[in-house]
Order: sequence, then structure tokens, then C-alpha cells
Amino acid sequence: MKRKTINLAAVAGIAICMAIVTAAASPHLALKESYPKKDETVSASPETVTLWFTQAPQMAGTSVRLLPTGGEPMELEAATAHEDDPTVVILTVSETLADGDYQVMWRAMARDGHTIRGDFGFAVSTAR
Repeated sequence: MKRKTINLAAVAGIAICMAIVTAAASPHLALKESYPKKDETVSASPETVTLWFTQAPQMAGTSVRLLPTGGEPMELEAATAHEDDPTVVILTVSETLADGDYQVMWRAMARDGHTIRGDFGFAVSTAR
């Protein structure tokens, strides 16, 4: 009876390659960019707060809130996914923001159900 031997280094190498390919094929949900940008001062009230993610979040578990620093969240419509690019989430700002500091608080749900959260601030300064 012939005994087969297994090259453990080859098996480990294949397992590592599979893990790398799997990770590359399904990156974790993360925020890539925003408008306004973190700590940016804009010269006019933005009509939207826009978030670009690394993958399309599940909108049922995704929310974006806008609040003046030290204030209550503003009453705005729910954020929506961009119709042509579901990795882009848009919060329409239906009222003109007064000069001051604002906080964006967001929560996004990945396809696998995991949620991530974050926040950033920006300022509006229309004085020239």
C-alpha cells in the first residue's frame, strides 16, 4: 500500500492565496469620501450631504443625520441611494443652513448585515 504525503507548505500557501482573493473580492464597507468633506468650511449652504462608500450599503439599515453643533438633529427626508450608483448615499438638505458648525452622523449596513458608523463636522461661512 502506497502512502500519499501532503506538502503542508503548499496547503498553507493555497489557503493564504484563497484568503487574499476572497478579501479582495469582498472589501469591507467603508466611507471613502464625503461632501462636504470632514472639517471643510463651505461658502454656501450645501443642498446635499453626499457619502461615497466602498460598496453599496443596504439602505434599510443606512441613515444620515445632520445637526448643528450642540443642537438637535434637523428634520430632513431620509437619505437615499443615488439612482445610477448605489455606493453613493445622498441626504437632501431642504433648508438653508445658517452660518455655523454642523455634525454629520451616519450609519451604514453592509450586504452581510454588519453596520459601521461615523461622524464628521463641517462649517458654513457665507461671510466674505
